[in-house]
Amino acid sequence: MINKTTRFLIIALFISSFSFGQSSELGFFLGFSGYKGELSESLFKTQFWRPAVGVLYRRNLNSHWAYRLGINYGTVAGDDAKSDIEYNQRRNLSFRSRVLEAHGMFEFNFFPYQLANSDSRWTPFLFGGLAVYRFNPQAELGDDWIDLQPLGTEGQGTSVYPDRDKYKRVAISIPFGAGFRVKLGRRFGISVEVGARRTYSDYLDDVSKTYADKDVLLSENGELAVQLSDRSIDGQSVGNTDRQRGNSTDNDWYMFGGITLNFTLSNKYVDNCSPFKRKLR
Repeated sequence: MINKTTRFLIIALFISSFSFGQSSELGFFLGFSGYKGELSESLFKTQFWRPAVGVLYRRNLNSHWAYRLGINYGTVAGDDAKSDIEYNQRRNLSFRSRVLEAHGMFEFNFFPYQLANSDSRWTPFLFGGLAVYRFNPQAELGDDWIDLQPLGTEGQGTSVYPDRDKYKRVAISIPFGAGFRVKLGRRFGISVEVGARRTYSDYLDDVSKTYADKDVLLSENGELAVQLSDRSIDGQSVGNTDRQRGNSTDNDWYMFGGITLNFTLSNKYVDNCSPFKRKLR
C-alpha cells in the first residue's frame, strides 16, 4: 500500500510538472479524413478522402514531451461500386458519416522542440491517446441523405433479432500516428501528421453482420429500412436473408491527416528533461 507521504509526494510532483513555465501552443488543423471498413478496404483509399478541420491546444511539458487537447471534424465515406472486389460490387452499398472527435494525446519529439524556444528548428514526432467521437452513417436515396441507425437495417430493435441492439452513435477510439514539425518564425510553426483511429464499433458504415429478413424489417422497422438494408444487384431475384452483409469480426477504422499551423502562447519555456537545462525568457 502507498502511504500518505508517498501519495502526497507523487501528487506534488505531478502538479509541479504542470506549474513551472512550460510553454503552451494553439493550433489550427486543415486536412482530410478517411475510413477503413466493409465499404473501403484501406485507410489510404484516396478516392474516399474528404476535407477535415480541427483546433488544438498543446502544453509542452519539456522539449521532448507534450500533451494536447483537440477537436476534429470530418466526413468518412465508402462505396461498393468503387471496389475492386466483385462481391462488394454486387452488394452495392454506400454511405457517408460526419465524424466529430474530441481527443487527448501525448506527443514525443525525437529532437528538442518548443515554439517558445528560439533554438528549436524541426523534429519528427509520435503521438497517441484517447478520443471520443460521434458518427452518424447515412445513405443517399434520391436527393436525400437518410440516417441509417434509427432504421435498424440489420434487424436491430426487432423481436426476431433480440441479440442485435441499435448501436450507439457516440463511441471511444484509440488515436495514434506520426508527423513532422518545423519552426517558421519566432512564434509560428507548422506540423504535418497522419493519425489512425482504432474504433471498437463495426457500425461506422452501418454494415456488420447478415441480411435481416425483409418481412420482419417491413413489419417492425418500415419500408425505408427494407429499401436501404439490401441494395444488392441480385437482391430482388434471390433471397439474401441471413447471408453475409458485413464482417463483424473486423471493427472499422478512421483517420485524420493534414497540416496544422501552430503558434506559441508563451514567452518562456522549460527544458527539465535531461540533458537539457532549464531556461526562462
